[in-house]
Amino acid sequence: MELLWRSKEAMTFKEILVVAAEEWGKNWKIQTLSTYLTGLQKMGLVESGRKGCSNAYRPICTKDEHIHRWTKKMVEACFDNSISRLVVAFTGGEKLSEKDAEELRKLL
Repeated sequence: MELLWRSKEAMTFKEILVVAAEEWGKNWKIQTLSTYLTGLQKMGLVESGRKGCSNAYRPICTKDEHIHRWTKKMVEACFDNSISRLVVAFTGGEKLSEKDAEELRKLL
């Protein structure tokens, strides 16, 4: 997803494979990338369209939008929709520093 979020335009299947091989040193099989992109489409993160004669993929949402939705679902599912329970989980029950507490006050 980071690659698609960074790209200014939709990327073809082949372009993604080239980046994976040349920049990341990953020699993915076609089926591996196909399965991954299909999963991203089912999750509503990516859509495909045509770019010349090839399928091209682009993100449907920004990284920030995705993180916001994912976090909201996690808080609902894991913490009974309680932000305070989320904070306790992330701090391990420890007291927040004055700086962190002040930042939270500003957000509220």
